[in-house]
Amino acid sequence: MKLYYAPGTCALAVHVALIWSGEPYELEKVDLDDPAFRRINPMGAVPALVDGDGGVMTQAHALLNYVAAKSPEKKLAGEDTPRAKQAFDQWLSFLNGDLHPAWMPIFKPERFTGERDEASLADVKAAAGVRLRGIYSVLDRHLDGRDFMVGEARTCADAFACVMTRWLPYSGIGIDEFRNLKRHFGRFRDEPGVVRAEEEEGIRA
Repeated sequence: MKLYYAPGTCALAVHVALIWSGEPYELEKVDLDDPAFRRINPMGAVPALVDGDGGVMTQAHALLNYVAAKSPEKKLAGEDTPRAKQAFDQWLSFLNGDLHPAWMPIFKPERFTGERDEASLADVKAAAGVRLRGIYSVLDRHLDGRDFMVGEARTCADAFACVMTRWLPYSGIGIDEFRNLKRHFGRFRDEPGVVRAEEEEGIRA
């Protein structure tokens, strides 16, 4: 499998999942504005994944499910029961559909206002911070009494949550506000697969 990525983006979650899966992979760092990459993914977004000659696959949620399905013995999508599958998909959907998009006004505030002055952009970021704090609070409550996002062992949802927690300093929100999230991040921050992925992307602090 070949993973197209930009360092530190949500593609890092797929990168970690590939390492955990034990499947062979290669990486290609891309410039999201490069027309050549737009031909791979017209949305100009990572992650994108190619497996053999099956075409380009996109969307972090879908790719994490795909990587998990490639190595079912690793149980990276949790246990094989209807309730466990629902829980895994619920929290991947939360991370990919609620938390991840809430970051866009922080990274690209100009997309959310017709104004370009610093005060207007700062207002967009401030409003986004309120939204993010609420979403992270939901995640923090979910992790109360839990070592993992779902079930009793690591899954791709833990990789995604770790990456989303890694972004917190960009919002100005302190991780100390979220006791359970901080504990979860501490569990995975130095996990060998996470360390390896960050080193391969050149972002290991």
